[in-house]
Amino acid sequence: MRRSEINWHVKWPNSIKKACFFLFLIVGAPTQAQDFNFKDYLVLGVEYAEDLTSIYLEPLNEGLMYALTGGWNNDAQVLNEWQVQLSLVTNGSFVPNDKLSRTINIGDYENLSVLGGGNQVEIPTILGSTNSNVTFVATVEGEEYQFDAPTGIGLFSTNWLPAPLLQGSVGLPMHFEASFRYFPKLNIDDAAFGVIGFGLKNQITEHFEGGKSLPVAISLFGAFTRLDAKYDFQANGFITGSDQHVDGYLNTFLFETLISTKNPVWNLYGSIGYITGKSNYELKGVYVIETQNNTLEFVDPFDVQTKISGLRGSLGGKVNINWFSINLDYTLQGYNNLSLGLNFMLNGGNSN
Repeated sequence: MRRSEINWHVKWPNSIKKACFFLFLIVGAPTQAQDFNFKDYLVLGVEYAEDLTSIYLEPLNEGLMYALTGGWNNDAQVLNEWQVQLSLVTNGSFVPNDKLSRTINIGDYENLSVLGGGNQVEIPTILGSTNSNVTFVATVEGEEYQFDAPTGIGLFSTNWLPAPLLQGSVGLPMHFEASFRYFPKLNIDDAAFGVIGFGLKNQITEHFEGGKSLPVAISLFGAFTRLDAKYDFQANGFITGSDQHVDGYLNTFLFETLISTKNPVWNLYGSIGYITGKSNYELKGVYVIETQNNTLEFVDPFDVQTKISGLRGSLGGKVNINWFSINLDYTLQGYNNLSLGLNFMLNGGNSN
């Protein structure tokens, strides 16, 4: 492969950053009108609060972990040595309907009832409806505390959880290609989040005799992605205290084998791989519940974890137009994923 001359004066990066920022605002906009006060569950005690919070957050954690692993590749061929490509990648996980709400058995939780009665109640998860008519009644030391079930962001209208990202890739010696995806930490009302990821691909068909003459390219790829997030609780309700917030992160690993055609104008590509991921959210701060006879205080009371793992398979297509290409692919996995990529060759050359 020849070394390509890179033009470092191309102005694409700034415009793509603006577009990506706009997309993240769209994703975060629903949080502006919501108050995710799952901290109110602490009135039931740490153990029950941790269980109910895990139920509430689980679909978001799973959906984001699956979404953040999408869109890394649109070709099994690696870039030419030192060739640079910048991409705006929009991934989205399709959230199953049964993850938008959960039915809980009231009898599983001591000192908890529902206003109006009932042994079972359906409540939204964080991706569910923005409305809920469920009011819980908790009894603590003979006193009753009423609070509404936390509501969601209203994802039910599309069932699609998007995750746009800016990604850069560079061709390396020995038929390797390194990729880096990043989004700076944004503060939107009470929430803040940022993403970083690294990937490495090697075109193995270039390493054996006759590989270059094959009609397809085959590569091995591995990647790590991390999302860091923080959410500050609004100061309201019967639980007082200070510095009340949630710190969280998501870590995902992806390993896959890629195959693609070698047409200079259009290409079909696919992959089969394995994904594993873990999320951890810690409830931080001081939480105080005043009763007539006692003061209950919780400091950094609990954390909730979610794990995913499993096989995945993708199929997609890409069209090259000089220094620009567009690709679309679909992935079958725990939460199926749709990925759209807009790709720009910074040196003005053609994609492989």
